[in-house]
Amino acid sequence: MDQVQSQLPGSGSGNPPQSTVSVIICAYTERRLPYIYDAVRSVLDQTRPADEILLVIDHNPELFNRLKAELADKVRVVHHDEGERGAIPADNLGIDLAGGDIVAFMDDDACADRDWLDRLLRHYDDANVAACGGRLISTWDNGRPGWFAEELDWLVGGTYTGHPEARRRVDKLILCNMSVRRDVFRTTGLFDTSFGRRKDWGTGTESEFFLRMKQQLPDATVIYDPEAIVYHRVPDRRANLRYLVLRSYNEGFHKALIRHAFAAPAREVLATENAYLRYAMNSMTGKLARFYRRGNLGQAAAMMTSVAATGAGYLAGMARR
Repeated sequence: MDQVQSQLPGSGSGNPPQSTVSVIICAYTERRLPYIYDAVRSVLDQTRPADEILLVIDHNPELFNRLKAELADKVRVVHHDEGERGAIPADNLGIDLAGGDIVAFMDDDACADRDWLDRLLRHYDDANVAACGGRLISTWDNGRPGWFAEELDWLVGGTYTGHPEARRRVDKLILCNMSVRRDVFRTTGLFDTSFGRRKDWGTGTESEFFLRMKQQLPDATVIYDPEAIVYHRVPDRRANLRYLVLRSYNEGFHKALIRHAFAAPAREVLATENAYLRYAMNSMTGKLARFYRRGNLGQAAAMMTSVAATGAGYLAGMARR
């Protein structure tokens, strides 16, 4: 572990100093103002206060001016007004500006449990821990559709049924509830914007980042702690079959692009996805078997549709040279 420890803070002798933390929240539209206020309030109310909150406004001067006037005494409001639009470039600006030892990320339509930061930061007492994230609980605007299986919550930025339920090492995290040592970005670079969002259909950013981190810091540890909880809103526009298909297709497409970029075997790029697929297939079988008793045919059909769309996206991405 000497290579990793030499590049991460707190790796010397004796007890590591207490880490400082910057929390980054990106926002882009006035339509989300009520959620932005709730997100910021949830971070301000932490049992372990953030040392810095960066609210990054993406290419929206009106929203920037309003929130700076209203929140500047509580958070650092900055305007991402140059270069490429989008959440990933805005996050990268936040990382560049962050002063904390740890950089934590949360979406503008999410709210954190009061002990979220405390539970994340305690893992950084181990100098080998490079990143830590937690559980994302989906909160539906008008209730979860009966056909939308909990195994599919990854489509809407939630922790899905089938994901590890206990604290453990993992290959990657979800950006909406994730923290990373700032020194890791100095070693690996920032998020790659070429794997960012295509409209509202998801992102391959996290997968690419953690693969890159694994290559450059092979002994670094990534921790998932289900007790570090963030609640992530699911708007009505995502509660439909069209979103399910497009989001699944985009996920497969990005995985193929990442495999091309790393020239890596499928088992390495798709390790988490393959484990999920095995679980999903077993779950679909069980739902079909219980259909007459519990009426799960719609959920099984949705899961099969998602798997097919993801596969189609992957094949399309692999055909792109």
